[in-house]
Amino acid sequence: MPNNIVTAGLDIGHQNVKGVLLGEQGIMSRITLRLSGEVDTSAKVAYEKLLTQAQLKPSQVDHLFATGLEREKVSLADGNPTEMLCHLKGAHWLFPGTRTVLDLGAEGIRILRGDSEGNLTNFLMNDKCAAGTGIFLETVALMMRISLTEMGPLALRSSGKLVLTSTCAVFAESEIVAEIHRGTPLEDILGAVHESIASKIAQLGKRIGLEPEVVFTGGVARNVGIQQALKKHLALDVKIPEDPDIVGALGAAILARNSAGAKR
Repeated sequence: MPNNIVTAGLDIGHQNVKGVLLGEQGIMSRITLRLSGEVDTSAKVAYEKLLTQAQLKPSQVDHLFATGLEREKVSLADGNPTEMLCHLKGAHWLFPGTRTVLDLGAEGIRILRGDSEGNLTNFLMNDKCAAGTGIFLETVALMMRISLTEMGPLALRSSGKLVLTSTCAVFAESEIVAEIHRGTPLEDILGAVHESIASKIAQLGKRIGLEPEVVFTGGVARNVGIQQALKKHLALDVKIPEDPDIVGALGAAILARNSAGAKR
C-alpha cells in the first residue's frame, strides 16, 4: 500500500453505521453508531467522530469510500464499492490467508469466495427469509426477554435435545412460542435456534464450497453460540476478527487507499 495516505471507510447497514480511518500504520480509529434519522446525516456524524478520535481534520483524509445497503446516499463518499468486495478485502487484510468469508448481518447471509489477493471470485446469498439473520436473533431475544449479549452464552448451556424443524423465520417463531408454552428450558430453545442458523449457513456453504481460511464477519459473528455451532457444522476452523462489525468499513477504507494511491 502507498505510504502517507489516510483514508476512511463507512459501512451503512440496516441498523448501524460502521466506520474506519486507515493510516500508514493501520487502523487509526473505528466506530459503530446506531442509524438515527437520515442516512447521510448519520454518515457525517460517524465520520466526524472518526476524525475526532484520530485527531485529524477532513483535509488530512485523502479518500472516503462508502459501502452497505444505502451507500449511494453518502454525499461525502468518493466511491461506493459493494459490501461483498469490502468484506472480502477487510477480511483478507486481517487474515491474509482468507479464501472464504461468512458475512452475517441484520438482514442476510452472504458467503464470499476470494483469491490470494483478496479479489472476489464467487458469492452466494440466502433467500429472502429472515431465518439466520441478526433480525431473527433480535426477535428471539425479545420473545424471551433477554439481551442479545446473553443469547450466545445461554445457548452454550443447551442439552442439545431440541431441534427446530422450520427453515422459515415465521414458522420458526411459532415453534419457539410452542416450546416456551411447553416449559422447555430457555437454554435448550436458544441452543436449537443457534444450531438452526449454523445449519442454514452450512447448507449454503455446501452449494458454493468453503475453502480455508474461513473468516466470520458481521455483527452476528460476536455471538459465541453461533461461533461454536458454525465450527461444529462446518468441521472447519473459523477465524473471528476482534471487531467483526467493522470489517466491511475496513474493506472500504482499503479500497479507498488503493484508489488514492493510484492517483498520486
